[in-house]
Amino acid sequence: MKKNCSRFLFVILLAFSKGLFAQPFADILTASYQGFSADYKAPTDSLHLKNKTNNIVLNFFLPKEFKNGNMLLVRLNTETVNSTATPEYAYSYRLSAISLPLGFKFAAKNKKWETILIGIPKIASDFQDQLDKHDFQYGGIFLQQYIRSSKLKIKAGLYYNREAFGNFFVPLVGVDWKINNRIYLYGILPTNYRAEFNIVKNKLYCGLNFKSFTRSFSLSQTYNHDYVRYDEMQVKLFLDFFAYKKILVFAEAGYSIGKSPLQYKSGTEIQTRFNPVYTPLKSYPIFNVGLAYRVRLDLEK
Repeated sequence: MKKNCSRFLFVILLAFSKGLFAQPFADILTASYQGFSADYKAPTDSLHLKNKTNNIVLNFFLPKEFKNGNMLLVRLNTETVNSTATPEYAYSYRLSAISLPLGFKFAAKNKKWETILIGIPKIASDFQDQLDKHDFQYGGIFLQQYIRSSKLKIKAGLYYNREAFGNFFVPLVGVDWKINNRIYLYGILPTNYRAEFNIVKNKLYCGLNFKSFTRSFSLSQTYNHDYVRYDEMQVKLFLDFFAYKKILVFAEAGYSIGKSPLQYKSGTEIQTRFNPVYTPLKSYPIFNVGLAYRVRLDLEK
């Protein structure tokens, strides 16, 4: 019974990951903590304030495969962003988001082409008032994949989301290339791309990761329904270690080259400093640690 359950879990993870994610692994459950500490730009420099921001992320996903190779895709994502201005004021503010991406993968009979369509309903807010139209977002992903060989996959598509600042479109393109048994390039630009090296066979991985991710959160009526936009763009070194079977411990450290969370006037792109923690920051180092239940698809038979 235990063996059958394990087989079933692997089969659905294998199919799901090959059909949806630009990576040679599947994380069925992930918990991570990301943090940074940065100085504010002028005119707040005279106050010697420092911004400390941390992200707590929990993700879960599971698909349903059909006999013809098509697949229903279900995922749950949650995020909390805590920002604090210290030490003089120790003023803090919290933003949260929850989304439920639901999609479908259509597999061609020749196994060379895969089409993925995903709808993404989302709530992103400070949750200080009752939820209203300002807090709800909707979006989607279209991704076309061409599987040339077991070592090479080409992808192209489009991401869309109705953010608090308006319509947001991102063209997607990617190449997964397994150069040899140790070196793997994979991902989708401009959102997430990795160059990975297997240090200790099947146990320890390291490499370079580029990540770019824009999202927005609606603020309460106290702040005139303004919104916070976070343009996260990072270059990081990463280390993945399988501590026990499929239990993974991971860590990342690098530098942010994007924009910190900033507050804007509702319905505009005019920046405001009504909430003191969401003001421009100097560039800053960033780190991330977490745990995952991960299946390395390139290792399974």
